[in-house]
Amino acid sequence: MRKRLRIALAIVGVAILGWLGWKALRSPEPSYQGRRLSEWLDEYNHAGGMDKTESISEAIRAMGTNSLPFLLANIKHTYSPLEQTFFKLVRKQHLVKLPFYGKDPYRTTSILALSALGSKAAPLFPELLQVSEDPGNYMWGQCSLLAIGPAAIPTLAKACQNTNEDVRTGAVFMIGMLNSRPSSRFGGGWSKAPVNGRPMFEIMYPVGNDQVRAIVKLLEAPEAAVRRASADAIGHYTKPPYDQVAKSAVEPLIKAANDADPEVRLSAGRTLKALDPIAAAKAGVK
Repeated sequence: MRKRLRIALAIVGVAILGWLGWKALRSPEPSYQGRRLSEWLDEYNHAGGMDKTESISEAIRAMGTNSLPFLLANIKHTYSPLEQTFFKLVRKQHLVKLPFYGKDPYRTTSILALSALGSKAAPLFPELLQVSEDPGNYMWGQCSLLAIGPAAIPTLAKACQNTNEDVRTGAVFMIGMLNSRPSSRFGGGWSKAPVNGRPMFEIMYPVGNDQVRAIVKLLEAPEAAVRRASADAIGHYTKPPYDQVAKSAVEPLIKAANDADPEVRLSAGRTLKALDPIAAAKAGVK
């Protein structure tokens, strides 16, 4: 028993050192009114409502582009296997209350900070594209681009070229979000952090008929990659509660099934057969 405890404490100690090392090596933090950027990000965690975040966002905007390297580091950060083990261990013990949240304490708040900066965060587009195309982390990159706003649409269109279907359908969904609700892209909720029980901001965004309609419209986008991603994405909305609005895609999908691009034709035909087999048969889709 004591041996296992010593091993667990050793792992915890090493993980803490690793965590402190990461903090020491990441980009220097700007500050505003005597408070570091991470402190302002933590204010988002404690806000408790989107209507209570404006003063925090004002502080982020005051720090401006100086905050971008730090925000990007939070969004891109991944955890080593040792750190993953550490977080599992500290969840199981109740003797020591650690001062930090656990995994990703400032990732979602960094994305919310990008929303506050808007198009001023455009210098991050190339690196956010790389994150957006990583099958293991693409949602973080794509949510970051969504947060920045309509200026990110060309970057999301590049992500639609990805060979991974999840990546490209996620990207086209974000384009649809920006086209349907450009001024109100996402909201948030708050949960309790698993390590210390503190409140923690979580990104949420609506998925409704307006977003599905926006994806359907992208079947007519000028970029073949976006049309293909749109056809793939519509295939995710063929069942209730989206099936009726998805029916509006039948005629555009028939047209797309005859697209000049072979990959668009393949994706459109596959989705059309799932959405309306009779219409697909009449259109000669095999």
